Formats: sequence, structure tokens, C-alpha cells
Amino acid sequence: MPICYIVGAGEFYGSLTPLEDDLVIAADGGYETLSRLGIRCDLLLGDMDSLKAGKDRSENLERLLFPIEKDETDTHLAYLEGVRRGYRDFRIYGGVGGREDHTFANLSLLLYGKNQGAHITLVGNGYEAFVIRNEAVKLSGREGTTLSVFAFGGDAFGVDILGAKYEARDVTLTPDFPLGVSNSFLSCEVEVSVRCGALLIMRET
Repeated sequence: MPICYIVGAGEFYGSLTPLEDDLVIAADGGYETLSRLGIRCDLLLGDMDSLKAGKDRSENLERLLFPIEKDETDTHLAYLEGVRRGYRDFRIYGGVGGREDHTFANLSLLLYGKNQGAHITLVGNGYEAFVIRNEAVKLSGREGTTLSVFAFGGDAFGVDILGAKYEARDVTLTPDFPLGVSNSFLSCEVEVSVRCGALLIMRET
């Protein structure tokens, strides 16, 4: 499935190698990161408050300009544009670090996308985060890989965490008590499921 990569102005972690059918969107200052790393940019989008003057000189670069005073963040606007172009699988780079409020906004976007039927992964410093809702997911990793599971957007009922150091079966997680923090893989696979509700999963990479 083609992937829409969104690169923001925060700290860039991990690696990004887009394929031909993938879409790479620079959310404002993320364009500087793509240029520095030599990664193609298909679309530059945002209010341009983080992009240094003269850094988007390519005449062939598609641009979408938005006002500074708006409801959505540039990353959120990039997600909406990706959806408009038919993408349902997203990976956000440069979405953490810097301003903590934007990091939280990007975590909230994971749930927003899930509620719309999309899957968004936020790539951080040695971890990735994503949301599941009323479903199960099998995660691969090495023994000892750190895994945290949080109720997100409300209580999460019927949570199972199997194959981890601290297993859970049919438990309820609540947003005000982070019971699922700092778990780890016992072997190479962990299964996490939730019967009703949403879970924010943060996995060491």
C-alpha cells in the first residue's frame, strides 16, 4: 500500500526512503530537513512560519499556502491533503521535539486519523507511536524491546497484552492511570488487543 510521508519542522529521527507511488509532504519547515537529507519533496504545505526565507526556491515544487491563524496544525493539514489524494497509510517524521504542544497535537492526530479509518505512525527518538481501536495487532521486536500501552481518548475495555513481561487479560485501562507504561517483549512477538476503546501504543525501534 502506498504511504504518505509527512515531514514536520521538529527533530527528525529514523530513516525515510519513499517509493515511486508514495507521497512526500513537507509541512512547513520540514522542507529544510528533506533538502538537507537529499530526500525528494512532492508537496510543500503550511503557513511557512517555520521555513527560512529563500529555502523553497525550486520552481517545480508544488505548494499549498495557508494562513497562520487557522484551526489545524500544518501537520494536520498535510494529513488531510494526503487523505484527499487517496492515501490511508501515513508516517510522520519531524513531529516530535521542539514545542511540546505540537508533539501532543501530533499524538492526538494519531487518534483522529484512526477514527477516520486511516493508520498513522509517528516516528520519534528510538520509538514509534500509533493507535489501535476496537481491534488487535501483532507487534514484532527483539526480546527486551520496550512497549507502552495507554488508554487514549477515554477508557479502554477488554485490553489484552500477550507475550510481554507484564501480561494483561481483559483489563480496563483509563487515561488518568498509566498502568501500561514500560512493559517489554518476552520474545519476538507481542499481541495487543482492545475490545472497546482506543489504545496509544509506543514501541521501541
